[in-house]
Amino acid sequence: MVVFFLASLPSMLITGGAGRSLWMARRLWSPSALRLSGVRLEVLREGALPAGPAIYAANHESALDVFALVVAVPGDLRFLAKRELFRIPVFGWYLRLAGFVEVDRRDRARALASLRRAAAQVRAGTSLAVFPEGTRSRDGRVHPFKKGPFVLALEAGVPVVPIAIVGAGAVTPKNHVEVHPGPIRVILGEPVDPASHPDRDGLLREVRRRIIAMHRAHGGLGGDEEDAIAALGVEGSSRRG
Repeated sequence: MVVFFLASLPSMLITGGAGRSLWMARRLWSPSALRLSGVRLEVLREGALPAGPAIYAANHESALDVFALVVAVPGDLRFLAKRELFRIPVFGWYLRLAGFVEVDRRDRARALASLRRAAAQVRAGTSLAVFPEGTRSRDGRVHPFKKGPFVLALEAGVPVVPIAIVGAGAVTPKNHVEVHPGPIRVILGEPVDPASHPDRDGLLREVRRRIIAMHRAHGGLGGDEEDAIAALGVEGSSRRG
């Protein structure tokens, strides 16, 4: 991955970055990472995807989830990522040039300000992929969601597409430096209209309910539908943990 990021940087600096980086991610480094991990990727759609920008909300099983979503989700897509990742040499430079959206999770006010800036980027036409659990699952189950992505969806006024990722945790388990080749399924659900729900909590519960249902239907463990909302934090960014 370091080789791909280093190879991408000169081109991104010359061309302005974002569009070129997405092309390279979809054509080169995401397929390569999945292939080297022995992944057989299967993408399923349960309905038509939005014609315009959207929030793509997925459960989080593995470090490979980002690669799988880059391949599976069409259109102009970026990720919501915690601020600390932007400080990593090479990787952070790539994220910034590629137009990934930074969220400051140090306190609630800064996190909400980050989400408002992200909403403006979405309204301008860029879809965002988010992991509302905030971290990878240790046991393969779908855990409670943080509220941030749903604040973002309401602020931006765009649909939320629920996504179930099944099998990624078995390929690269959390906290284990090992790879077990196998299948990963990415199931893209029917978009959820934020306007059809009274508030962010209602939207969160509906999106999570659909992800759990798809997860179970395609061989996953699902999750506790009652324990839906994470106790602390508003963010739902891509992170290591």
